[in-house]
Amino acid sequence: MDNPWLILAGILILAIGTYLMRASGAILKDKIVLSDNSQALFSAAAIVILFSVAVTSTIFDGSHLSDLPKVVGVLVAGILTWFKKPFILIVLSAAAVTALLRWIL
Repeated sequence: MDNPWLILAGILILAIGTYLMRASGAILKDKIVLSDNSQALFSAAAIVILFSVAVTSTIFDGSHLSDLPKVVGVLVAGILTWFKKPFILIVLSAAAVTALLRWIL
């Protein structure tokens, strides 16, 4: 990918697509009415997609499996999030557990 025009074209296409997706929400806001069941389904679908991306990026690192300390650190962060702990505590605890396990192993 040595051609800078291809890179610029890709950036431009992504920028236009992102803008159109964001603008479609404002344009179609009053034209499409969703039932309560549909809204709940879309909310659940968004949660499932985000969770699956988080799990995939936790378990896999490129084309191979991640190391154990990374997985355990994410699990610690998930448990602390489940119990609604402050964000700074979640991040520092996960980082400390991961670093400690990498140092031990």
